[in-house]
Amino acid sequence: SMSDVSNIDPAALGERLDALPGLGELRAAAAGLDAHLVGGAVRDLLLGLPRADLDVVVVGEIEPLAAALGGEVVEHERFSTAKVRIDGGEIDIARARAETYAHPGALPDVRPAGLEEDLARRDFTINAMAVPLAGEPLLSDPHDGIIDLRAGELRILHDGSFIDDPTRALRAARYAARLDLKLEHG
Repeated sequence: SMSDVSNIDPAALGERLDALPGLGELRAAAAGLDAHLVGGAVRDLLLGLPRADLDVVVVGEIEPLAAALGGEVVEHERFSTAKVRIDGGEIDIARARAETYAHPGALPDVRPAGLEEDLARRDFTINAMAVPLAGEPLLSDPHDGIIDLRAGELRILHDGSFIDDPTRALRAARYAARLDLKLEHG
């Protein structure tokens, strides 16, 4: 399988982060902002897998970061996100947010939030980790994603996850195959 759990080392995050294409530029642009690498990028860094596309969450306005990187801000699903092409990869920038679903399958109602709430709205524990772009590259892992990653388990973050967004079931199957994970049965 592609994922080798013996590679998982939070202490190696710093050097793996530095090795990412475009990271220096991204860090410089994010200086002074509360910005974090999140989701699949962090998961793949922990696994030591290569990664071209990066997801960044900013607590607060995303415009300064997008502008510094020369990216175009797109108002998307009533929430501002930006996409920036850099060094052959893509950076997706989004504002930290919380989501509530009026009913299953509805578009979420979205409001600005902090990093913890943003991670809590994600699909699986292994995608709910973050690393700050400034300061020490300390792993933020409030849902024990690293434990599930080590155990080779794909665990959904909350019971309503597949009900809120049925496409997550398809993503689960894809991740399970690509990263050789067992889907936990809750």
